[in-house]
Amino acid sequence: MKFVHVSDLHLGAKPETGMPWAEAREEELWKSVERLIDYCNGDETDLLLVCGDTFHKQPLVREIKRLDDIFGRLEKTKVVIIAGSHDYISPRSRYRGYKWCDNVICLFGRDMEEYYLYGLDTTVYGLSCMESEIQSPLYRDAAPKKSSGIHILLAYGGDNNCIPIDFKKLSEAGFDFVALGRSHTFTKVYNNMIYPGILEPVDKNETGRHGFIKGEFTPVKGENRLVTEFVPFAKREYHDLHIRVSTDDTNQSVARSITGQMLKNGAGNLYRIYIEGIRSENVVFDVNDLAQKGMITEVIDATVLDYNYDELREKNDDNIIGDFITEIKNQDISDSLKDRALYYGIEALLKAKG
Repeated sequence: MKFVHVSDLHLGAKPETGMPWAEAREEELWKSVERLIDYCNGDETDLLLVCGDTFHKQPLVREIKRLDDIFGRLEKTKVVIIAGSHDYISPRSRYRGYKWCDNVICLFGRDMEEYYLYGLDTTVYGLSCMESEIQSPLYRDAAPKKSSGIHILLAYGGDNNCIPIDFKKLSEAGFDFVALGRSHTFTKVYNNMIYPGILEPVDKNETGRHGFIKGEFTPVKGENRLVTEFVPFAKREYHDLHIRVSTDDTNQSVARSITGQMLKNGAGNLYRIYIEGIRSENVVFDVNDLAQKGMITEVIDATVLDYNYDELREKNDDNIIGDFITEIKNQDISDSLKDRALYYGIEALLKAKG
């Protein structure tokens, strides 16, 4: 039995509001789900598990209808879906009463539900969020039925703000796989208990690769052997680029460095730029101009003005200034942190001295 496990689609989110590409990014979230359907069809996936926060906020009927139409394109795949803290089942939720296409199973109850898939000899369990914050450990007593076949739990939460989970206890409950949702970062808690992370990142802090879990159960000597893998799938990635500068650099040379690094890491990705190092007092980096060089979410000028620290140390080898410079230079820290520590420390010491 082959399955795909996704969570946190956050359809309806508006990444980089105000940026020239913002509208296209919003649509990309939907297009990624469409690409996922194509993947499932091509791989002949049996089961698609959707583990909460399918929508970024309470969905509108037209949004549910659009997703339902997308799921309707699946050729053989069954879909099982639960609601998370963003798309929780409020009293006025548009999820209530909506009739999904025949291949979609919604476990939208407050208490644990189960659904047996006859053709797959698989039972899927799950419940949904009824509020945006839940402090109760709703999976504390979760356990599969004592029956043959494959048993899969869809579980959303895992932190103090939303459904705390005792992962060790849950791993021993007897489920063959626990499909987790809420975390936007791929995390393998145990071999059979995984957060796939967000399918398409929506925040500049969500750096790195994002995608879904592909899994397969194979019968071996009377047991169902599970193999899983993380599949990178996002159209774009967020990257932090650290541009190191010196007193010889200008706004133009920094712009060339930024362009070169973006081409190296993928021109279609999204970037937060940190300019670090020492700059001449005659140079001011135009962060607004530099931000126009590509899909850049932010440019942070973390440079410091030039001091000749070796000369300062020689002139102050008998006092605290010289001692401070020697101490910082001997620290096992990054050059950027060393520059800033030296700069702000010397600024303070010179002002105190003067």
